[in-house]
Amino acid sequence: MIPTQFIKMKNTILNEDIVQARIVNTQTVEFNDWCIRMANGSTVTAADVAAVMQQIEDKLPEILSLNAKVICSPGGLIFRPKVSGSITQSQLKSKLEAKLAADPTANIDVNRALTLSDLSVSDCSVSIDVALPKDWNETLQKRATLKRVNKASTEDTEETEDPENPSGGNTAGGGSSEDTGNNGGGGNANQGGGGDFPGEGD
Repeated sequence: MIPTQFIKMKNTILNEDIVQARIVNTQTVEFNDWCIRMANGSTVTAADVAAVMQQIEDKLPEILSLNAKVICSPGGLIFRPKVSGSITQSQLKSKLEAKLAADPTANIDVNRALTLSDLSVSDCSVSIDVALPKDWNETLQKRATLKRVNKASTEDTEETEDPENPSGGNTAGGGSSEDTGNNGGGGNANQGGGGDFPGEGD
């Protein structure tokens, strides 16, 4: 069961009110518990699972650094390297103005056009991009049950993100909301589960 809070926001991009749903009181499966669950019903032990997970942590960055994508599951769990970096015309002008201020005798045109060479490799960063198998969401949709939790307040707030593409997804992200919410179940953050996750096969 997934406790779900409904919040009302003022979206400044769309210039209208919007009501959104978000998860609250998310629990955590610790690493050791995860390994036990993975080993349950298989021919390997939790220690075997832990050893494989450690190998993934050690080997995955090494392989991705070779500019290779890694398919990590039969369903298509994919890891690939991702490079990000950019510079705008206004950022270039600020950099050139700083250089000119440091050396007023330099021949620097602060208003020159932006070129490809103005973005250097040192200005870029590399990270890991993850693509989940498409059927994972379908499986979760079939297994999960949502439970609406009570509202806690009615204070209007602003939402400056596009609701179709929020950056958050938990109680700390995705913009401010009017409802802090509670669990609707007597103050226990773990809805009806006493803090325990259902066992395998439940």
